[in-house]
Amino acid sequence: MLLFSGVEFTEKNIVNRRLPHILGFALACLPGLVLSCSAQADGTGWYVGGGLGANLSATENFVRAGDNSVKTSDGSGFVGGINGGYSFANGWRPELAFDYHHATVDSVLVTVNNEQGTQSSSNYTSGSVSATTLMGNIWYDFRQSDGFLAVIYPYAGVGVGLANVNVSGENLSTFLGGGAGVANGSSTVFAYQLGLGANWDIVSNLTASVDIRYLLTTNLSIPIQGGNGDLSGIYRAPSFTVGLKYKFGGSES
Repeated sequence: MLLFSGVEFTEKNIVNRRLPHILGFALACLPGLVLSCSAQADGTGWYVGGGLGANLSATENFVRAGDNSVKTSDGSGFVGGINGGYSFANGWRPELAFDYHHATVDSVLVTVNNEQGTQSSSNYTSGSVSATTLMGNIWYDFRQSDGFLAVIYPYAGVGVGLANVNVSGENLSTFLGGGAGVANGSSTVFAYQLGLGANWDIVSNLTASVDIRYLLTTNLSIPIQGGNGDLSGIYRAPSFTVGLKYKFGGSES
């Protein structure tokens, strides 16, 4: 209790007198508080996330036994996955990611070398191609402690890991008496990817992102059923994804 000029001020009176002013001040500052919550200054902390998007059209160039070539045009498909990692204050963000890519086969061009010379057959549409990947990625966030790049900021990086590529029911045609058969099987090979995108800190612990990535593998080998040899070549998968990341804790300044 306080006495001043004969007036008694209790803690309750003080709070009651100041409450309207406190509420008014809080309401006036609310927009600024929301903006400040949407951007942590250093952005550090462990996070988990996931993404979903489109596996873009690509062309796969394979070689069959006897130097016969198989050119596969893949249609658009989908890609989805989960990831987790740690955001450092200096902008580096190592991450472990598990993704699945899938696309249908739009067309197949088979070129055969035989006694009659080089001959081709195309427009065989069947099957699908997919890849399950486990990648270790390293991203760099181009982020600032304040301003526009504190809330929306680009990033870029690379990844390395393994990919299990599966070709299912890809008809290689039966022309020139070749009995080319059907590519049906999988191969696990080394993979790497490049990527760039942009993050948006919706609130302090939730970040949305959009990015484009290009996945490549080393030489894989797919068995051919009803034909000779295997398909060998490099799998390619450009993609566009939208994702969310949730960060556990993290410091602010």
